[in-house]
Amino acid sequence: MSQKVRLPSRYKTISIHCKCGELLLKYKKWGKWRLRKIHRERIKEDYFWIFIDSTSEVGTDIACPSCDERIATIQIVSGKYVSKVNQGQLGIIRKS
Repeated sequence: MSQKVRLPSRYKTISIHCKCGELLLKYKKWGKWRLRKIHRERIKEDYFWIFIDSTSEVGTDIACPSCDERIATIQIVSGKYVSKVNQGQLGIIRKS
């Protein structure tokens, strides 16, 4: 049985865009630092279902559906599947 993860109120919802301007997802981020990893359980809305896909293997690149550039790479960090973000390909990040 899977347990529902409760997120503390300190999380802020941000909108993440690619450099080409495509809105990729809404994400619950904690802290004021830059976005380095995208945890699957914190994704609020994935518009293209490219980050939530649980069947991808470690080392798989995630590409933007519009410009086909690499946005992130799937890795295992502390026993969890996360997407390590390519900082150069991220565009606008807006707080919602």
